[in-house]
Amino acid sequence: MRVKKLLVIAIMLVLILTSANVKATTSNILEVVKINSTTKNLEENQGTINKKVSSFDSEKGEVTIQLELNNTASKVTETEHYDNTEIYILLGESIVKEDEKLNQYISYIKTLATQVFKKNENTKIGILGMKGTVSDMTKDENGNATWGPNDESNVPGTADNAEIVVNLTNDIGKIENGIRNMNSAKIEYRYNLQAAVRLAKNSYSSNVNKMLISLYDNVPSIAIGVKSQVSHGILTPYDTVEEAVIAKHQDIVKNTKNDILSLKTSNISFILLRPDDTSFDETWYNMNTGEKTLDFDGSPYVKELYGTLENPTYGKMYSLDNESLEKIVTENIFVDIMEEIGKDMQSVEVKDYFPKDIVDNFTITISENNKNEVDTTNLKTDRYIKWNMGNLVSGQKKVLEYTMKINNMQNSDLIDKIISTNEKVECTYVDYNSKQKTANLADSPQIKLVAKKQSGDIPNVNTNTSGDTPSGNITGNNITGGNNNGSNTGNDNTVAPGVIPQTGESIILFGGITIILIIGIISMYKYRKNIDIK
Repeated sequence: MRVKKLLVIAIMLVLILTSANVKATTSNILEVVKINSTTKNLEENQGTINKKVSSFDSEKGEVTIQLELNNTASKVTETEHYDNTEIYILLGESIVKEDEKLNQYISYIKTLATQVFKKNENTKIGILGMKGTVSDMTKDENGNATWGPNDESNVPGTADNAEIVVNLTNDIGKIENGIRNMNSAKIEYRYNLQAAVRLAKNSYSSNVNKMLISLYDNVPSIAIGVKSQVSHGILTPYDTVEEAVIAKHQDIVKNTKNDILSLKTSNISFILLRPDDTSFDETWYNMNTGEKTLDFDGSPYVKELYGTLENPTYGKMYSLDNESLEKIVTENIFVDIMEEIGKDMQSVEVKDYFPKDIVDNFTITISENNKNEVDTTNLKTDRYIKWNMGNLVSGQKKVLEYTMKINNMQNSDLIDKIISTNEKVECTYVDYNSKQKTANLADSPQIKLVAKKQSGDIPNVNTNTSGDTPSGNITGNNITGGNNNGSNTGNDNTVAPGVIPQTGESIILFGGITIILIIGIISMYKYRKNIDIK
């Protein structure tokens, strides 16, 4: 009787195990068809946007998607890009002698500072005043020159012919007040550009973007060790006034140009105004009689010192003859600054639109890191989620991650149907020039529900029916490495020769057979024992 009971139990176990094995062979799995979207480049190299599968679970029907927006915009230079920027604006201090001219400079600099601070709060601006030896010369009604008691024509320039008028700040009020209060005596100077450039070079902090903007639009009258007055005759190496003037300009160009070129080695960007090449004329007078002795064309030395608009000695150059000062400062130079410190993206908003198959058949869960940034109220009605990213500074990257889990793994309507994980991604933002921009990513990763017909079937995550080979290395249900442009990075496409049994199912089958054998042995042992007793 006991033997019969044991046999019945064994038969039931076999049926249960067989049923479990059949169930396993008929379950469905989720397959990744395409891992990466193409990469969408934003306008003017502002940045990129792309999507990728970061991980998946084929048995549970889960796939995790990452949507990445990268603000790559920054000027490609030999210098390293830093988050903080320091800008010195160089002014000739004699501008305070004319109220209208002074007010213009203040107005344009305030506008520039306001724009810059709005776009990048980590920027500071300082004002550097350029001075030199005192010029105390007047002309009488006959056109002759007269020098007053304060004139310093015979005094060479020094490294002290410049000063910091406003220390680096992001306070526009301090900038305006500092400019108005400089050179309170309203002295007329013979300018020493070399001294100003040298002072600027030594006034920046370390580990910052450095910029020097010179709003001085003329040729310097002196340099360090070079005076304004020239001499000729028996006691000098020059026989004529012209020879002496030429030698003086050569010295000024040599000294000043060396300091301008040193800005490059110090990783300091340089923007300057320059005079019109064809209109830089000088008149020289006899220091004793005041009579005119020479009309001199200094334009060749302008070119030698500054270069040309198309090929400046270093940095970038503008001419007031081509544009107004207001446009140069508030528009051209502003753009140059933004290119140097990086172009921020402001009010960034991303809408991720999903196809109907995703919304109707999957549950979308936003990651904990992104929950406060993402609005899902329109998911069921308009099939999109909205990601409010705020601002992206130059070089910053943000990632939205969410998991999509299929509601019913046995949904026959989805079997072998390739499903795009989104219809499009629409990114809107305000660029560095306060212009509204829109970028659309139409491509996306793809998935497919596959019927698992045999117990040994393995998910084919390398299949890509769209013709693009997915990139990255896939180990089990984890995806690592690879790029985002759909290129093949050496996936292993080896095909196994035959069906590979699943480990869990093999253990169940082996366990069932073992149980049956044990029951059989016990039954035979008891049967034989009963015979011996009789």
